[in-house]
Amino acid sequence: MTKSDKNYVCFPADLRNRIAHPINLLVNTQDERWYKTRDNPWRPSVTSVIGSVLNKGKGFETWLGNQPSYKLACEERDESAKRGTAVHEACDRYLRGELIDGGESVWGDEFNKRMMQFEHWIENVKPEIIATEYPMYHPSVPFSGTPDIIAYIPEKGLCLVDIKTGAPYENHELQLTCYKMLWDTIFPDAPITNIYGLYLKGNWITKVEPNFKKYKYVPEVVDHIVGLWRWTHSETGPKGRKPVKTIFKLKKELANDENL
Repeated sequence: MTKSDKNYVCFPADLRNRIAHPINLLVNTQDERWYKTRDNPWRPSVTSVIGSVLNKGKGFETWLGNQPSYKLACEERDESAKRGTAVHEACDRYLRGELIDGGESVWGDEFNKRMMQFEHWIENVKPEIIATEYPMYHPSVPFSGTPDIIAYIPEKGLCLVDIKTGAPYENHELQLTCYKMLWDTIFPDAPITNIYGLYLKGNWITKVEPNFKKYKYVPEVVDHIVGLWRWTHSETGPKGRKPVKTIFKLKKELANDENL
């Protein structure tokens, strides 16, 4: 990174040190994901807020409608989620310098083609990785979350990049906006310049290049989403699951004595 770069950012001297020592977060994953610190209130995750008030758009509804049944659609969705988690974890390990052996993946080419696209993106975009899987929380922001990559990209500046293993959906713009809102609140001296979705497909034939899609920053829309979430949810924190009763016996005062 040089001062001749179009979007040169002068990082604070201690930024990397602050990122290397994130705050200690408590996480609750029952039903919805929530985060908090010891002395601050619970905040729902970005995906919990967006997912509870919006569907994924026309593309997702079309896919769902084309499935043989809702049950099979859920099974395919869950399998895709597992594969997506595996790709995310492999990308993070790759950036840490670890060897990724795709021959061991249960998803075969569906996994390896996505890793080929990620490798292609790294080699061609040449991002300077600032942080990966960085958990973000601030008591003044009504949500929390963990973006995949924060990186300096030549000619683009300090960018927030979220890896996606499915198709682009409208709500990805909102998710990335939320992450930028969080980052800019936590690090006002090093704000995000651009936000991107990095779409890794597993069914390409000849074109390895991934879809690196730039999104618009829309905090005013996020404000409406948060307002709708507040209207339908409690902000006090995760409710968790109530214990299920296992012992049953009619109370004596309610029983008919003749039937005892």
